Amino acid sequence: MESENTYMIVNGPDSSIILRYIRNTASKEEKAQVGVWLKEDPEHEKVLLQIARIYYANRTHERIASRDWLQGYREVEKKINNRGKKLWLYRISAIAVCFIGVLAISTIISFFLRESSTVVPQQVTVYANKGVRTCLDLPDGSVVHLNSGSTLSYPLIYDKKERRVILSGEAYFSVKHDPDHPFVVRVSGDRMSVKVLGTEFNVQAYEGENIIQTTLVEGTVNIETKDLDGMSNEISLSPSEKATYDLSNNVLDVVKVDVMNEIAWKEGCLVFKETPLPEVLKHLANFYNADFKIQDSILNSYHFTGTFKNRELPQVLDYLRISSRIDYIIKRMETDDSSSEQRELVLLRKRKK
Repeated sequence: MESENTYMIVNGPDSSIILRYIRNTASKEEKAQVGVWLKEDPEHEKVLLQIARIYYANRTHERIASRDWLQGYREVEKKINNRGKKLWLYRISAIAVCFIGVLAISTIISFFLRESSTVVPQQVTVYANKGVRTCLDLPDGSVVHLNSGSTLSYPLIYDKKERRVILSGEAYFSVKHDPDHPFVVRVSGDRMSVKVLGTEFNVQAYEGENIIQTTLVEGTVNIETKDLDGMSNEISLSPSEKATYDLSNNVLDVVKVDVMNEIAWKEGCLVFKETPLPEVLKHLANFYNADFKIQDSILNSYHFTGTFKNRELPQVLDYLRISSRIDYIIKRMETDDSSSEQRELVLLRKRKK
């Protein structure tokens, strides 16, 4: 019966550091980081041991599978035939040893094939808390910036064909070039996937939203979309192009954009240029971990232009009030004791004259 073990690494070491710790190639600082993580919770030691077991099992299986046993047998046979008739006893002994060796090796191969057939590649899931952005290194050396409230899942060991990850939210990818193993980002339950060999791009696909956006910074990406009937469509992007896919009607549009504005969030910056208020509020909700409620529908027609870097939410709201005659009230949302996440509710209405 197949199962999937998922490890939540939020404030712990990156998976690349854990793998270097297992291989005994980690630096003193990295070893100390893992040591602190192990002391935080007894369960962390179990996770580390399980990851090490899967890692070495796969390594052993790959080494055994890569050996050319037929060539090795031919080399032994050649050496035996070069000896004279006087070495019959040694020949018989050598054949016996080879037979026993092949039998033992076959047993080992069968064991690891049987073991690997029951082991599902371990998945690591990294979640960026609301209001927080994070950066992580993937096992292949690629770097990912996760926006607030986003989740990325990836295997500790990629398969032989491709490097596949699953995204929910927004992320900026700087992918290490590997033409033999394409890097694939899956979003929205396989309704769209982005395939690259090595490049930099941004993907936004929050759960529950119908709009998926992909912005290419450099290189090329291939985008495949699927409708509910399974029909697929593929396009390629050029640098500074953004593809917007609407899940509700399967429409895919491509436009030229200012790349720096699209990826400013990873530097803690929000950039709006004649942006409709509903879209502005969506960005603010993810960025500041807040909910917004428009009380006057006329506000949905408002557009805003502005750049905010390292600003508190009230400062941004004050700008909206001054520039567009909008009043706001911030309320602390009530949460139960089991939830450590605190959110704010912002009520927006048109300011009276």
